[in-house]
Amino acid sequence: MPYRMLAFDHDETLATDGAVHPRAAEALAAARDAGWLLALVTGRTHARILEICPCVDLFDLVVDENGAVLHFPATGALEELADPPDGRLRDGLDARGVPFMPGRIVTITKRMYEEQVRDVVAAGGLPLDLYCNRFAVMIVPRGTSKETGLRAGLSRLGVVPQDVIAFGDDENDFALFAAAGLRVAVGNAIDAVKGAADVVLDRPNGEGVAAFIHERLLGLPESLPEPRRL
Repeated sequence: MPYRMLAFDHDETLATDGAVHPRAAEALAAARDAGWLLALVTGRTHARILEICPCVDLFDLVVDENGAVLHFPATGALEELADPPDGRLRDGLDARGVPFMPGRIVTITKRMYEEQVRDVVAAGGLPLDLYCNRFAVMIVPRGTSKETGLRAGLSRLGVVPQDVIAFGDDENDFALFAAAGLRVAVGNAIDAVKGAADVVLDRPNGEGVAAFIHERLLGLPESLPEPRRL
Protein backbone atom coordinates (compact mmCIF):
# COMPACT_ATOMS: atom_id res chain seq x y z
CA MET A 1 0.00 0.00 0.00
CA PRO A 2 1.44 3.42 -0.94
CA TYR A 3 0.44 5.28 2.23
CA ARG A 4 2.37 5.52 5.52
CA MET A 5 0.85 8.33 7.58
CA LEU A 6 -2.58 9.52 8.70
CA ALA A 7 -2.89 13.28 9.32
CA PHE A 8 -5.94 14.62 11.15
CA ASP A 9 -7.48 17.98 11.81
CA HIS A 10 -8.70 18.15 15.41
CA ASP A 11 -11.92 20.14 15.83
CA GLU A 12 -14.99 18.58 14.22
CA THR A 13 -12.79 15.96 12.53
CA LEU A 14 -11.39 13.87 15.37
CA ALA A 15 -13.20 15.87 18.03
CA THR A 16 -16.72 17.10 18.71
CA ASP A 17 -17.06 20.20 20.90
CA GLY A 18 -13.34 19.94 21.66
CA ALA A 19 -13.33 16.30 22.83
CA VAL A 20 -11.87 13.46 20.75
CA HIS A 21 -14.51 10.80 20.13
CA PRO A 22 -13.70 7.64 22.18
CA ARG A 23 -14.02 5.43 19.10
CA ALA A 24 -11.60 7.68 17.24
CA ALA A 25 -9.03 7.44 20.05
CA GLU A 26 -9.32 3.65 20.04
CA ALA A 27 -8.98 3.55 16.25
CA LEU A 28 -5.88 5.76 16.37
CA ALA A 29 -4.26 3.35 18.81
CA ALA A 30 -5.15 0.40 16.57
CA ALA A 31 -3.70 2.15 13.52
CA ARG A 32 -0.50 2.93 15.35
CA ASP A 33 -0.21 -0.68 16.51
CA ALA A 34 -0.60 -1.70 12.85
CA GLY A 35 2.41 0.43 11.89
CA TRP A 36 0.82 3.68 10.74
CA LEU A 37 2.46 7.00 11.52
CA LEU A 38 0.04 9.55 12.96
CA ALA A 39 -0.02 13.35 12.74
CA LEU A 40 -2.34 15.89 14.35
CA VAL A 41 -2.63 19.15 12.39
CA THR A 42 -4.60 21.84 14.20
CA GLY A 43 -5.17 25.57 14.40
CA ARG A 44 -5.30 25.40 18.20
CA THR A 45 -2.54 26.97 20.26
CA HIS A 46 0.16 24.61 21.45
CA ALA A 47 -0.83 25.02 25.09
CA ARG A 48 -4.53 24.50 24.42
CA ILE A 49 -4.19 21.33 22.35
CA LEU A 50 -2.15 19.75 25.14
CA GLU A 51 -4.95 20.62 27.57
CA ILE A 52 -7.87 19.24 25.56
CA CYS A 53 -6.36 16.27 23.69
CA PRO A 54 -5.48 13.50 26.16
CA CYS A 55 -4.37 11.17 23.36
CA VAL A 56 -1.71 13.54 22.02
CA ASP A 57 1.02 11.02 22.87
CA LEU A 58 -0.38 8.68 20.20
CA PHE A 59 0.89 11.03 17.51
CA ASP A 60 4.34 10.93 15.96
CA LEU A 61 3.92 14.57 14.94
CA VAL A 62 1.75 17.44 16.11
CA VAL A 63 1.52 20.49 13.86
CA ASP A 64 -0.28 23.11 15.88
CA GLU A 65 -0.89 26.87 15.75
CA ASN A 66 -2.11 26.46 12.16
CA GLY A 67 1.27 25.30 10.92
CA ALA A 68 3.55 27.54 12.99
CA VAL A 69 4.74 25.02 15.60
CA LEU A 70 5.97 21.42 15.38
CA HIS A 71 5.82 19.10 18.38
CA PHE A 72 7.23 15.57 18.52
CA PRO A 73 5.53 13.95 21.55
CA ALA A 74 7.90 10.97 21.76
CA THR A 75 10.84 13.23 22.58
CA GLY A 76 9.07 16.40 23.67
CA ALA A 77 10.95 18.35 21.00
CA LEU A 78 9.32 21.61 19.97
CA GLU A 79 10.16 23.69 16.90
CA GLU A 80 8.78 27.11 16.03
CA LEU A 81 8.65 27.66 12.28
CA ALA A 82 8.06 31.42 12.38
CA ASP A 83 8.45 34.44 14.63
CA PRO A 84 5.49 35.75 16.62
CA PRO A 85 3.85 38.95 15.35
CA ASP A 86 5.03 42.23 16.81
CA GLY A 87 2.95 44.37 19.14
CA ARG A 88 1.11 46.17 16.34
CA LEU A 89 -1.32 43.28 15.93
CA ARG A 90 -2.15 43.15 19.63
CA ASP A 91 -2.47 46.93 19.84
CA GLY A 92 -4.72 47.06 16.79
CA LEU A 93 -7.01 44.33 18.09
CA ASP A 94 -7.20 45.98 21.52
CA ALA A 95 -8.05 49.33 19.93
CA ARG A 96 -11.00 47.75 18.11
CA GLY A 97 -12.22 45.81 21.13
CA VAL A 98 -11.43 42.42 19.61
CA PRO A 99 -10.83 39.68 22.20
CA PHE A 100 -8.11 37.23 21.26
CA MET A 101 -6.07 34.27 22.46
CA PRO A 102 -2.32 34.49 21.81
CA GLY A 103 -0.31 31.33 21.27
CA ARG A 104 3.40 30.92 20.83
CA ILE A 105 2.99 32.21 17.26
CA VAL A 106 -0.70 32.15 16.29
CA THR A 107 -3.30 34.66 17.43
CA ILE A 108 -6.89 33.39 17.53
CA THR A 109 -10.21 35.20 17.77
CA LYS A 110 -13.84 34.40 17.00
CA ARG A 111 -15.06 34.31 13.40
CA MET A 112 -17.45 37.18 14.12
CA TYR A 113 -14.41 39.51 14.33
CA GLU A 114 -12.96 38.60 10.93
CA GLU A 115 -13.68 42.01 9.36
CA GLN A 116 -12.02 43.89 12.23
CA VAL A 117 -8.96 41.63 12.05
CA ARG A 118 -8.62 42.21 8.33
CA ASP A 119 -8.85 45.95 8.95
CA VAL A 120 -6.02 45.78 11.50
CA VAL A 121 -3.78 43.77 9.18
CA ALA A 122 -4.48 46.00 6.17
CA ALA A 123 -4.16 49.30 8.05
CA GLY A 124 -0.81 48.31 9.52
CA GLY A 125 0.52 46.59 6.42
CA LEU A 126 1.25 43.63 8.68
CA PRO A 127 2.92 40.57 7.09
CA LEU A 128 0.24 38.19 8.31
CA ASP A 129 -2.16 35.64 6.82
CA LEU A 130 -5.65 34.81 8.05
CA TYR A 131 -7.20 31.35 8.07
CA CYS A 132 -10.79 30.72 9.08
CA ASN A 133 -13.04 27.88 10.06
CA ARG A 134 -16.68 28.02 11.07
CA PHE A 135 -15.86 29.32 14.53
CA ALA A 136 -12.49 31.07 14.56
CA VAL A 137 -9.98 33.27 12.77
CA MET A 138 -6.33 32.21 13.05
CA ILE A 139 -3.71 34.88 12.38
CA VAL A 140 -0.24 33.62 11.47
CA PRO A 141 2.94 35.02 9.88
CA ARG A 142 2.73 35.30 6.11
CA GLY A 143 3.47 32.03 4.34
CA THR A 144 2.50 29.90 7.34
CA SER A 145 -0.27 27.31 6.97
CA LYS A 146 -1.22 23.76 7.77
CA GLU A 147 0.42 22.79 4.49
CA THR A 148 3.78 24.40 5.24
CA GLY A 149 3.78 23.06 8.79
CA LEU A 150 2.90 19.52 7.77
CA ARG A 151 5.47 19.51 4.97
CA ALA A 152 8.13 20.66 7.44
CA GLY A 153 7.15 17.94 9.90
CA LEU A 154 7.12 15.28 7.19
CA SER A 155 10.63 16.23 6.14
CA ARG A 156 11.83 15.72 9.72
CA LEU A 157 10.33 12.21 9.71
CA GLY A 158 11.46 11.21 6.22
CA VAL A 159 7.91 11.02 4.86
CA VAL A 160 6.74 12.50 1.54
CA PRO A 161 3.30 14.12 1.11
CA GLN A 162 2.13 11.42 -1.32
CA ASP A 163 2.40 8.96 1.58
CA VAL A 164 -0.15 10.89 3.68
CA ILE A 165 -3.90 10.40 4.06
CA ALA A 166 -5.36 13.66 5.42
CA PHE A 167 -8.73 14.08 7.16
CA GLY A 168 -10.49 17.44 7.44
CA ASP A 169 -13.77 19.29 7.66
CA ASP A 170 -13.38 23.06 7.26
CA GLU A 171 -11.84 25.94 5.31
CA ASN A 172 -8.37 25.85 6.84
CA ASP A 173 -8.12 22.17 5.91
CA PHE A 174 -7.69 22.97 2.22
CA ALA A 175 -4.07 23.69 3.15
CA LEU A 176 -3.87 20.35 4.96
CA PHE A 177 -5.19 18.58 1.86
CA ALA A 178 -2.49 20.26 -0.25
CA ALA A 179 0.18 18.21 1.57
CA ALA A 180 -1.52 14.81 1.21
CA GLY A 181 -1.74 12.06 -1.37
CA LEU A 182 -5.30 11.13 -0.33
CA ARG A 183 -7.86 13.62 0.97
CA VAL A 184 -10.72 12.49 3.19
CA ALA A 185 -13.66 14.66 4.28
CA VAL A 186 -15.67 13.62 7.33
CA GLY A 187 -19.44 13.47 6.96
CA ASN A 188 -19.98 16.81 8.69
CA ALA A 189 -17.47 18.68 6.50
CA ILE A 190 -18.54 21.82 4.67
CA ASP A 191 -19.56 21.27 1.06
CA ALA A 192 -16.42 22.88 -0.37
CA VAL A 193 -14.18 20.49 1.57
CA LYS A 194 -16.26 17.53 0.44
CA GLY A 195 -15.84 18.76 -3.12
CA ALA A 196 -12.05 18.85 -2.73
CA ALA A 197 -11.84 15.37 -1.17
CA ASP A 198 -11.07 12.04 -2.80
CA VAL A 199 -13.20 10.22 -0.23
CA VAL A 200 -16.24 11.55 1.64
CA LEU A 201 -17.26 9.63 4.74
CA ASP A 202 -20.87 8.81 5.56
CA ARG A 203 -20.45 9.45 9.28
CA PRO A 204 -19.44 12.66 11.05
CA ASN A 205 -16.20 13.58 12.82
CA GLY A 206 -14.63 10.93 15.06
CA GLU A 207 -17.24 8.30 14.24
CA GLY A 208 -16.41 8.58 10.56
CA VAL A 209 -12.67 8.49 11.21
CA ALA A 210 -12.99 5.37 13.37
CA ALA A 211 -15.09 3.57 10.76
CA PHE A 212 -12.66 4.47 7.97
CA ILE A 213 -9.66 3.21 9.93
CA HIS A 214 -11.26 -0.09 10.87
CA GLU A 215 -13.12 -0.79 7.63
CA ARG A 216 -10.71 0.57 5.02
CA LEU A 217 -7.20 0.83 6.46
CA LEU A 218 -7.23 -2.22 8.70
CA GLY A 219 -9.87 -4.10 6.73
CA LEU A 220 -9.67 -3.55 2.97
CA PRO A 221 -6.63 -1.34 2.27
CA GLU A 222 -6.57 -2.43 -1.37
CA SER A 223 -9.82 -0.46 -1.87
CA LEU A 224 -8.08 2.89 -1.34
CA PRO A 225 -7.55 5.19 -4.35
CA GLU A 226 -4.03 5.73 -5.62
CA PRO A 227 -2.30 8.84 -4.21
CA ARG A 228 -2.43 12.13 -6.06
CA ARG A 229 0.68 13.44 -7.76
CA LEU A 230 1.87 16.46 -5.79
